[in-house]
Amino acid sequence: MKFILTLITLLTLVGCASKSRPRKTVEYSLDGLRQESLKRYKIKHLDNKNLKNKNLAQCHKGQYNEALTDLKSQIDSKSNKFNYWNQISTCYILKKEYSKAEYFLKLANSFTKSKKHHAIILNNFGVINLEKQNYQKAIDYFKAAIDKDKYALTPKYNLSQIFLKFGLYKNSEKILNELLRAENKDIDFLNSYAHLKLMQKKYNLALKTFYQIPTEYHSRDDIATNLAMTYLMMNKRTKAKEIIDNAKKQDPHYIEAQEKIILNINS
Repeated sequence: MKFILTLITLLTLVGCASKSRPRKTVEYSLDGLRQESLKRYKIKHLDNKNLKNKNLAQCHKGQYNEALTDLKSQIDSKSNKFNYWNQISTCYILKKEYSKAEYFLKLANSFTKSKKHHAIILNNFGVINLEKQNYQKAIDYFKAAIDKDKYALTPKYNLSQIFLKFGLYKNSEKILNELLRAENKDIDFLNSYAHLKLMQKKYNLALKTFYQIPTEYHSRDDIATNLAMTYLMMNKRTKAKEIIDNAKKQDPHYIEAQEKIILNINS
């Protein structure tokens, strides 16, 4: 029982997605936020010469200096445009330089022309506060973003992850159900919902949801950890071990949980 409580706590702590644990790369057709974010595009998509936000794509690939140098060279022609300042801010968020990100986000806010723009600003302030672990401020910003643009999925997803992290399962479930109605094939929406059902001890439903995710993604560390834990809780130890054995073991946030699962299986 002590092991189970320890591991459940560990899974709760690693369950919340943020910039430090961004939404993972998925196929374009399986990405519910494909119209709102470049964060999960495969490198081949980020290298597309016809990609509208070339500099933002560079930032997502970690090419911060190249992107920022290029962006700043465009200041004379784009200094009055919302997207310009927002791209610079987003690059600094990805670079984890949050003071600079806030400065340029405030500049972007000076040129907002729609509710959608306001929602983007509010969501990005929420992301900054999430990174700083100012969770209540992050929640307030994500809620404000949703109020500005009820169709924006990104702040809803971000809010669901905070609720999931702190065990506010009913709040998280309400949002995740809405997200899945909008995009029922999104990998991270499905993984979050399955994780939720795991934490609610509804193991059969968790398993059913995991198997709506294409099997090629079952080796992804976050999915593998949650799926293996589900099998373990169902006393299917052989299957749990098989899942962990096939996990990529690339994400340090999940490796500790995977090791604890294996220790329990072998005990």
